[in-house]
Amino acid sequence: MDTNERLDMEYSDPEIDLLVAESIRPVPPRADLKARLMSRVAAHSTLRPLADVRTHDTPWEPMGRGVKARTLFHDTATDRTTMLIRMEPGSRLPSHTHGDDEQCLVIEGDIRWGSIAYNAGDFVAMAKNTTHPEVRSETGNLLLIIAGHNELVHA
Repeated sequence: MDTNERLDMEYSDPEIDLLVAESIRPVPPRADLKARLMSRVAAHSTLRPLADVRTHDTPWEPMGRGVKARTLFHDTATDRTTMLIRMEPGSRLPSHTHGDDEQCLVIEGDIRWGSIAYNAGDFVAMAKNTTHPEVRSETGNLLLIIAGHNELVHA
């Protein structure tokens, strides 16, 4: 930052700034620039996400010892929920029945039931009316779950 920039910042007066801004005549943008800007505004206003969840928008809720969940989106029309589940190393989820299809992407770590193991990058989808035995994690994990009604999602 040079000396002039420091002086501008140190001696800025909102009233003077307003007077200067009001004294400047607006210059209309070129037609092609205005058309591009208006096109971008129109495109943005038509893109309205159903969910726009930021890092700290929704809290992590406990689901059991060493297990917590963060709901990202609940579609009331289909009763499907998109959520993150985080399990600490050695934690377990009880056996549960899927009242609807469930999709699971292992983002980090592992999940296991019986002799079956899924690791980071693995994906599994369970059908409606199937029952999981107890689910556990040896290393801890982060899971992305998309599920309809089941006793864990709607507990």
